[in-house]
Amino acid sequence: MFVAFGFMLLIGFVFISIGLILASVMTDMQGFGLILNLLVFPIFFLSGAIYPVSALPGFIRYVTYVNPLTYGVDGMRGALLGVSVFPVLMDALVLGAIALVMLALGAYSFSKAKAVA
Repeated sequence: MFVAFGFMLLIGFVFISIGLILASVMTDMQGFGLILNLLVFPIFFLSGAIYPVSALPGFIRYVTYVNPLTYGVDGMRGALLGVSVFPVLMDALVLGAIALVMLALGAYSFSKAKAVA
């Protein structure tokens, strides 16, 4: 259960950082919601949460390997059910590296953002 909680924290860090990056370059609140939904739905549908990655066609399967949520969902599935596409340690390392990079990019973009009045 603690491993699954760790994966949830890493997923949260990644997507909070993505939201921070987007929010720091957006100038209006309505546009932020639209762009966020435009990104969230494909990321979710291509993560393996609904459809197994092994059942996807070849070209889409390679897109899912770039998706950070794929590693989070697979790691949680491996931690809770014992069944995963990738080894759980690999899922944790890849998601952790993506989380660190996204946190650094989010902090940098937020520090360079201009205040909107």
